[in-house]
Amino acid sequence: MSCLLLFLLTFFIPLCILRTARADSPVSGSILVDTRTQTSNGDLSREEYRLTLQASKKIRSFYAYGEVWFRGFGITQPTSYLPQLQQYSSNPPTYLDVRQIYVEFYSFLLDDLDVKIGKQILTWGTADELNVTNNVNPYDLEDPFSFNNKLPVPLLVAEYYFPKDISLTGVLEPLFVPSVLPSDKWIAAFIPSVPIPSGIHISQININVDTPRQSMPNDLSYGFRIAKKALFNYDVSLSYYDGWYTLPEPVSANATLSGSNIIATANVKFPRLSIIGADFAGSIGDHGIWGEVALNIPHQPVRFESTVMGIPYPAASFNIATSPFVKYVLGTDYTFNDGTYVNLQFLHGEFYEIGNQLQNYIALMSNRSFLYGQLMAQIAVVVEVAPHNKTGYMFYPELDWMPYDNVKIAVGSFLFAGDSTSDFGSVASDSEVFLKASYMF
Repeated sequence: MSCLLLFLLTFFIPLCILRTARADSPVSGSILVDTRTQTSNGDLSREEYRLTLQASKKIRSFYAYGEVWFRGFGITQPTSYLPQLQQYSSNPPTYLDVRQIYVEFYSFLLDDLDVKIGKQILTWGTADELNVTNNVNPYDLEDPFSFNNKLPVPLLVAEYYFPKDISLTGVLEPLFVPSVLPSDKWIAAFIPSVPIPSGIHISQININVDTPRQSMPNDLSYGFRIAKKALFNYDVSLSYYDGWYTLPEPVSANATLSGSNIIATANVKFPRLSIIGADFAGSIGDHGIWGEVALNIPHQPVRFESTVMGIPYPAASFNIATSPFVKYVLGTDYTFNDGTYVNLQFLHGEFYEIGNQLQNYIALMSNRSFLYGQLMAQIAVVVEVAPHNKTGYMFYPELDWMPYDNVKIAVGSFLFAGDSTSDFGSVASDSEVFLKASYMF
């Protein structure tokens, strides 16, 4: 009862204050209170309080934008795995997170050229969250259930507009920024575990992270995208991106003997890829349709090499990405006469899969509003078809109540099931229920 009271006070007191703010204020933002509990044991798994502030200003041909998050967490999320890539500390952190901050110059040197520079997020692709061509920004996986969150990074973006709704975008990313990893219990869902030879009992595992050098121009990432609107009633684009895969891949491990203990030392690195992409979006009658395809070309073969006492151990060595591989997604949506919305997508290759790790996914989502838009019910189901016909499932039901303008209170769950060897089935014990409240101002 006390937790619920704290939840309501934390959300509604700032809400009452902010509702008195001037409607024409140049600052906008939101309040979020997010509380989650594990279904297996009732333990509180997440308690986040976030205030987002956004400010923008346009002066003639100049535009500036800034966004910051004030975040606080009510519980500790201990972690020991790959600490260089994780943001949680040993105590519940409270911090200021400077998200996007950039300036944009319209008609820079040329009438039809816009240039944007600063810490920003660049979005490519047409699919609904399940993108395979949106590879410029790394992922922010601190919250594993917001897996489509992107991490703002320093970018130089130039976009030139040609006649007939054709545009050409170029991007330079001078610094390598890895994706932020989640807490320990979710690591296995995004990074393959290092295989251990049978019969060997490891006493200690050390992990070395090999990050790309921050040298220019050889190590910077870059890309181009040409887009055309309304080509036979479809928006289409072609893209090319040359950069680093922002999730670490295990490439080697060696087991050594120290006294009576066996110590394993594993090495992970970030492969470099060239990605040729294409996407489209349009409609057939009342059905919306879209698709993306991405040809991923590793610059060097990615292979895991296992050794024991420095001697190669072929039984625990395997190829990860030694040749080009293709990811793609196809989707459609439709709204029925009674207002029921349905969205169906087929995905080959999630963002955290590379080379021969690619699997198939079917995502179905439906929602409908009630009580003149004050209540919305939503259900999403994702089916994972893993190798050897192993199947996993994720169920995402949610009920939203909007009692006032810009106010939403949501209750729902993330439920996992399936074969234990599938990604979803392996985390079935970590299913969660949540209670969220948000206000946009």
